[in-house]
Amino acid sequence: MVRYPLAADGIWWTLQGEGHLSGVPMAFVRLAGCSVGCAGCDTDYRVASRVEVDDLVERVAAVTPAAARDRWVWITGGEPTDHDLTPLLLALKRRGHMVAVATSGERHLTDPVDWVSVSPHRVGRLAQRFGHEIKLVLGGGMTDDVMQMKADAERADYWFRYVQPFTRPDGTPHPHSVQWCMDWIARFPNWSLSEQRHRQWGVK
Repeated sequence: MVRYPLAADGIWWTLQGEGHLSGVPMAFVRLAGCSVGCAGCDTDYRVASRVEVDDLVERVAAVTPAAARDRWVWITGGEPTDHDLTPLLLALKRRGHMVAVATSGERHLTDPVDWVSVSPHRVGRLAQRFGHEIKLVLGGGMTDDVMQMKADAERADYWFRYVQPFTRPDGTPHPHSVQWCMDWIARFPNWSLSEQRHRQWGVK
């Protein structure tokens, strides 16, 4: 039986705060571990427990309201594609869930999912050549690395392209980063603005 490593926050129900599905209620599953290792990452993705796939799906069902319309599950990390997601995705789909995966895009997803959200962090590592949304976090302006990731994104097939300001520890977007995003969108109008709205709403 497959066992998945969960981070400390594990599984919870909330509102999506970023990207195209912002405001949509869903269950989150945070898998532990990350092979990307971004500098300044504030996510605790250390292994807190290991859970068999059937138990994990039951925990998702337990936090999902019975009246939930689409029964979305958002699989995040760390980096979810460090793990074999196939058993988990199939088990969730069998229970009637819509499944989204948030990834750096450094591995190609081989399983069909309902939503693929990619946030590249390293230049030249975008293996996921198609998806629903791609987001670049502008923490340092229009650097050469960010511009190269933009070029990589535009050579790939994504429905929506976003830039997102860097968020400070208190949950507020950094003003310089907001301005960089506004300048970006003025220069590249085929991109849109994303925010970490869940922090503004005071939800996890």
